[in-house]
Amino acid sequence: MLGKFEEVDIVNFNIGPRMMKTGLAVALTILITATLGLNLAVVAVITAVVTIQPSIMRSISYIKEVALSTLIGVTFALVGAYTFGLHPVSIGITVILAIAVNIKLGWLKTVNITILTIAIIMLSGDEGIHLTYLFDRLSLIFIGISSAFLINALVLPPNHKKILYEMIKDALDQTSFLLRVIPNKTMKVKELKKKEEELLKNIKHTKDYLEVIIDEKSRMFIRDRYNFMRSIVIFKQMLKVTELEYNLIKNLESKISRIESISENQSFLVKKLVAKIVEYHENIILAYEDKIIVQQELQRESFAAMNLTINDLINELQQSEIEKWIEIFPVATSIVELMVELQKLDRLTSRQVKDF
Repeated sequence: MLGKFEEVDIVNFNIGPRMMKTGLAVALTILITATLGLNLAVVAVITAVVTIQPSIMRSISYIKEVALSTLIGVTFALVGAYTFGLHPVSIGITVILAIAVNIKLGWLKTVNITILTIAIIMLSGDEGIHLTYLFDRLSLIFIGISSAFLINALVLPPNHKKILYEMIKDALDQTSFLLRVIPNKTMKVKELKKKEEELLKNIKHTKDYLEVIIDEKSRMFIRDRYNFMRSIVIFKQMLKVTELEYNLIKNLESKISRIESISENQSFLVKKLVAKIVEYHENIILAYEDKIIVQQELQRESFAAMNLTINDLINELQQSEIEKWIEIFPVATSIVELMVELQKLDRLTSRQVKDF
């Protein structure tokens, strides 16, 4: 007889919106195909799974590509069937040609839909592809696409402002961290490169997401369009600041050792400026999030202090030889550009507190 039970660890599952939407799309697809009495429901299910998107905005954009890919798949399937036949080798050749055309035209996102369409239509054995068969197979594809679209439209509509801000905030946190460690050389080169690659990837994803929102804003359901667009203006400026901070990071990484060897005072001024920029930038974000109350007078004094420091650095540069001046100039230019854009961001965010 067991005297005591062993403890069992419970795995914590993190079920995100996309996972939930995929499950619901599969359930809806099965329900529709069962109601209509259609065979090969798995075809519709697979189509729904590969078509599902995390938001209605992406779904609208994606569904155009899906429709085009389905049309290409139908075209290749019919041409392949009547040219090569319906045996496995013929299907393989047709798929290879379709993939090559998709790659050539740059339609990589939905190439799986093209392949799926070809396989579904051409897997008819020796019966041949007649109109009824083609209609039945296309109906399954249509049901899968429609189910995915409906779930995207009706279930868990995303807060695009919140998602975008969190992406930007994540990138801004990364730049702040790197701007602290690079001037003091407190991180190993391998880890530093890894952090920089992650930051660049985050900036690219954020930029892509912002561009999609701007392109699709006229088709999005937005309750308060005026405030939404004001937030987008702020986010664009935040992203611009992030990109300039990344440029400063790269310039510091390549030049800081040389600056230290040229002039101890110039190195001190650069590090002082970078520290002040990080502090100024973080205060802007905290004030925007309504976590702190920043006196505008103090912000202006902080910016004025940075201006005085940059003037001191410029005076130092003017007294330097051209070879030394060239080494420091890229860093100084990056700092000046970043200060200008941070001041713009400060003005924008001071007029609007985060409302999500």
